[in-house]
Formats: sequence, structure tokens, C-alpha cells
Amino acid sequence: MQSLEKPHRVVDKKLIKQMTGGTCEYCYSPAYGQSHHIKTVGSGGPDIPENLIQLSCANACHDKAHRGLISKDVLFSIVAKRENITVDECKRRVREAQGRC
Repeated sequence: MQSLEKPHRVVDKKLIKQMTGGTCEYCYSPAYGQSHHIKTVGSGGPDIPENLIQLSCANACHDKAHRGLISKDVLFSIVAKRENITVDECKRRVREAQGRC
């Protein structure tokens, strides 16, 4: 059985910290802590603005996203609006950063 290698990941702690805003981008409540990766770190999700969203609020939006109660499509649409790009462009940039096109 062939084992699959995990994609090489470049950790950009400075960018992750920069993306940590004071407001949850989903519910607009006060937020704290690190940003959420839409494409998970375990699946090679890159540290780029198009893959990071602040969800660490008292309403547990971060946990809801991990449990699938907030879809990745909704998260990508929020980030696309923030970055002033289309959702398709946002997803393309994440795929490209993962080394997949």
C-alpha cells in the first residue's frame, strides 16, 4: 500500500497574527485568538489571506465551522468579499498555493 505524503506547508506566523482581527467575520461579535484556515492545515491549507478568516468569538463560530455548521462556501464568500475578488478567484488562489491548479 502506497502512503500519501502530506503537502509541504510554509507556516507564516506573521500573516496569521496580522489576519487576527478584533471582530468575527461571520457574526461580527468581538473576536480573539488565531484565524481559522478554511482549507485545513492537515490538508495542506496555505497561510494566505484567501484561506484565513477570523472566527474566534464567544458565539463559537470557529467550532461551528469545524463541525460543518458553517459551510466552506459561505466562508469563501466572506473572504472573497473582504479581498475584493470573486469566490472562484479566492478558491483558485488557495488551490494554487497548495500546488494544485
